[in-house]
Amino acid sequence: METERFLALLQETLELTGRAVRRDLEPGFWVPRPSSPFDADLANTELGAQGVAWGATEPTYAFEMAQLGMIAVDDLIAGIRKLLDSPLPIFGQTVLARAAFENAATAFWLTDPQITVRQRVARAYLVIVDESSTALKITNEVGTSQQKAAAQTHLDTVRTHVTDLGLSLTGSGKNLAIDGEKSPSKTARVQALFAGSVPNLYKVIYSLYSGVTHGEMTGLLSRLHTPASGPTVWTLTPRQLTENVELALVAYRQLRRRLTAGGMGTRSDLPLQLWEENVGRRMQAIRARLV
Repeated sequence: METERFLALLQETLELTGRAVRRDLEPGFWVPRPSSPFDADLANTELGAQGVAWGATEPTYAFEMAQLGMIAVDDLIAGIRKLLDSPLPIFGQTVLARAAFENAATAFWLTDPQITVRQRVARAYLVIVDESSTALKITNEVGTSQQKAAAQTHLDTVRTHVTDLGLSLTGSGKNLAIDGEKSPSKTARVQALFAGSVPNLYKVIYSLYSGVTHGEMTGLLSRLHTPASGPTVWTLTPRQLTENVELALVAYRQLRRRLTAGGMGTRSDLPLQLWEENVGRRMQAIRARLV
């Protein structure tokens, strides 16, 4: 019965979070408040190389990417919730939690309220150029000649558009820079997401979660346990279960706070405060059962 209550509390926290995320995905949330940093981005007066105004279109790409990231976080949290049903998988939740970190971290990086509109647009195009380059690489390996030509044309069009916006574009691959902005590694993005919330542990956490995802022995063996009596078994401990859930919740919370700071949602942000209180009570009860 104690195990059932423990799992039920974890499930409740994820269900509450799922409802909170779905509220955040309503169209009204994504309209920046007047005079907020994001609103100022949309009202920018930037001109491209040919004197064409950027308007609201260019900075909107970063916000649309952040919204896609939030959709992914919602789906991944729902997946973690599903995997709390019996029989519990050993590795599946960890893979989903890592994906939630990375999606939230990319959106977090794109929506930094302290950067300029030029930096935000540059970051969005870093993502677009990188993904277009990856698509070209894959197409060159498995595509037809027509598909290869189309992928190359698309990448060339994107790079040309970047320079038409009056943004500098140098390098390629990991050395790609747009107007001085470079794309940080996934580890660095997750580090920035968790900084202050999971102090001094984010590198260890991310390393273990990546290890499970990539089939590294250290990660896989973290799920192997030898009880005081009896044979060694593959299992997921209550603490590991809790960590999967809690870190996914922190990833959502950090992204949500950043979006609010930039201008999305209401200034008072009562919905987030209520979510934090409700989830906080349940997490306290969960942690008490771990002692």
